[in-house]
Amino acid sequence: MKTRLVCRLQRLSGVAMMVFALFGSPTARAQAPLRLALPIDCVPGQSCFVQNYVDHDPTSVYRDYACGAQSYDGHDGTDFRVPSLVAQRAGVAVLAAADGVVAGVRDGMKDVSIRETGKEAVKDRECGNGLVLRHADGWETQYCHLAQGSVAVRRGQTVRAGERLGSVGLSGLTEFPHLHLTVRHQGKAVDPFAPAAEAGQCGTQQTLWNEAAAAALPYRRRVLLNHGFTDRVLSMNDVENLQPGEAVPTASSPAVLVFVRMIGLEPGDTAHLQLRAPDGALLAEKRLPALERGQAQALTQIGRKRPASGWPPGVYQAEYRITNDGKTVFEQRFPLRLDTAPAAARP
Repeated sequence: MKTRLVCRLQRLSGVAMMVFALFGSPTARAQAPLRLALPIDCVPGQSCFVQNYVDHDPTSVYRDYACGAQSYDGHDGTDFRVPSLVAQRAGVAVLAAADGVVAGVRDGMKDVSIRETGKEAVKDRECGNGLVLRHADGWETQYCHLAQGSVAVRRGQTVRAGERLGSVGLSGLTEFPHLHLTVRHQGKAVDPFAPAAEAGQCGTQQTLWNEAAAAALPYRRRVLLNHGFTDRVLSMNDVENLQPGEAVPTASSPAVLVFVRMIGLEPGDTAHLQLRAPDGALLAEKRLPALERGQAQALTQIGRKRPASGWPPGVYQAEYRITNDGKTVFEQRFPLRLDTAPAAARP
């Protein structure tokens, strides 16, 4: 998430603010641009996802580098989200995006959502646990929301690209586990996906990512974060803490439910979720109204109580579909196999 106030880590970096923008002066044009490696040890699109990009719109309207709405007003970095708190607690390394020198660090803040503590609890410490790396030619990168006790470098230390800096956490001004990466040149925030874009401009093809990182970070719309079958209704917090294999329905379960958590839904999106029995019969269905505005994340779930005769054995199918302007823009199907319940477990 963005650091609205000037973070103390920025002040530790000692980089002076300048009035001209990146690539806006002959000196900036002459300097080789920073090349960034992936700053997190994960597989984008599988074990981590970009939740928010830099906001390119100087007004109260927000817009990302691809002219989409995967940002929010004033957001100055890129948020790399892990799928759940379970994944975060297992440990996801934060890596140096480029060679540099550690200009400032902070550690010791608790991993807790601001939904529990409120924003005032992290005032002037919005970055949470984190650090700033200073690079050549006036570049710096800032890494925020690291896990308490995980920062593995010290001020003044030289690091290489790919070196572990810490672990993804939930510290500072955040509601979900992620790494917030801010890139700056001469003190001015720069979008690594569109470093030469002017204020209000989007759609540029330039990038600061190296070849491997750029290939791993295509612009993704409507991302499936979590999905599966359960035997109970889940809250958003339940999904964050759901262990692999936990609450999966069996033939003796009192209910079968299916859940889907999406991020990056867009205006006009209509979600439709169905659950079908092994013979194709419709067991449950939910169709949501079209969104009037984008939605950062959404949890949808449906289900059915066990019939008096028990669950018919076989493969149950869930289908989740999003349509927009009459066209299918996202679709996912996933199955659940139920075997015959033991005699003692039958109703």
